[in-house]
Amino acid sequence: MRKAILAVFLTLTVVTGTSGLVAAQSASGPDLDFENDKTPDPTIHEDELTVAEHDRSEMNSSLQYYDDDGNIAELPATVNDSQDTPVGVRFDQIDADAYDQFPRTADESGNSATWANSSDWTTESDTDSSVDVSQADSNGIERVNIDATAASGESATANISDDIDIDSDPNKRVMMAVVNVDELSADSEVEIRAVDEDGDYRSANISESADADGETTIANSTGDGYVFQSKVDDLEGSGDLDEIAHVEVVTSDADAEVTIAGLDLDGKSERDLGEIQRDGEDTTVTNYYEGGVADLTSIDSLGPMYDDATINDLRVYDVEYRFSDLTDEGDYQTEFGDSDRSYPSELDLYADLSVPSAIDLSHGDLTVEYEQGFVEDRYATAEVATNVDSDEGFGNLSDDDYTSWKSELGSVNETATIGVAASGETYRVHMVVSLKDDEVSALQATGGAFGPTGGSGGSGILSWIAGAGAAIVGGLGLRRIFGSG
Repeated sequence: MRKAILAVFLTLTVVTGTSGLVAAQSASGPDLDFENDKTPDPTIHEDELTVAEHDRSEMNSSLQYYDDDGNIAELPATVNDSQDTPVGVRFDQIDADAYDQFPRTADESGNSATWANSSDWTTESDTDSSVDVSQADSNGIERVNIDATAASGESATANISDDIDIDSDPNKRVMMAVVNVDELSADSEVEIRAVDEDGDYRSANISESADADGETTIANSTGDGYVFQSKVDDLEGSGDLDEIAHVEVVTSDADAEVTIAGLDLDGKSERDLGEIQRDGEDTTVTNYYEGGVADLTSIDSLGPMYDDATINDLRVYDVEYRFSDLTDEGDYQTEFGDSDRSYPSELDLYADLSVPSAIDLSHGDLTVEYEQGFVEDRYATAEVATNVDSDEGFGNLSDDDYTSWKSELGSVNETATIGVAASGETYRVHMVVSLKDDEVSALQATGGAFGPTGGSGGSGILSWIAGAGAAIVGGLGLRRIFGSG
């Protein structure tokens, strides 16, 4: 009996030890060791993805989106974690309750009053000046547009006063304004003022001559998504501010146009916006005088007032749709086997890479890429087929369906560009890599006695022998094989 069992062990050792011919595939993804930087991981790279609507109350990943049926889906991808700022937002494109609740009182009809209703604004102007206030809502965000024509030495004023009555600690309040500057003439100055019944005021300003990071400066050029916050007491103005009874937008000396996306004068503390890089340092900011897209260190760095907000046009940078992200067994096939080249073994790999398309997704530049793990000579085959039917079996395509990209290979650790990609199409990457015996085990994920297993290739005989050997060993027990000592 001992001789018989020994024979089985020797058979298994000879057959499996010399070739490792087991297909590398599992239900949880390609069963390779992707911690090893030599393991092939072809990828579709995207420079910038835009997600039309990211609801923070329902989504916890920047790669989630609403599919065309309105359900939450997640892209089969990874965001490059070596970035300092992997996501970007424009603060004027965030739908947040805190933006439009001011003045937090009820109007005469009992409805909640808000500055964001253009019909509640009044206007006045000097002889040769004028101002128009209109609704400019976008993507569910209430906005008011103020378009002023101001002659030299004159001013035009848009005023909201209904239901504003802050008579307790007015100078301790914080002015918050989220503003787009649509037009700004060279000599123009725009002020947002907190005004009392006597006409005394404190103001923040928009002017080309202002310092961008000045304590009372909202912006000094045209642009979108400026956020200003400051204690009223720190603002410029005239007289003694005894209360806040009005908010005025005053344009003087030349034409200007602004759109307000957020306004508040009720709170007594500045609110965190998010963490950005400013002057080379990660900084949680309460103002954003740079304007435009704010690149964040993470989406989770957004301040508490955005916890339940909806971010319109969330930007996600450096997105990778990798072979290692595939989870559907029909999308890949990997097999180790004997090589007929000058190396004893080889890895034969197929990967169907694709980038989902949806109404809510706007894709940037897409390229199929490969970070080279071996010297160029090791790649017996490096080819790609485009616009593939993903249901087509891996062995069913002809040589004419593939285009070689071996000429794109260079040095180890360099990234080769396989081709330009488009969303909604499938790209089948086929690679045959020559390996040394120790590299076979190094590239395989740990955990299986005979390496990765699956249903898309490999040797059925070997699997049967391995199973039979295990059954024999399990049935007889080690004590019966080797004796009780």
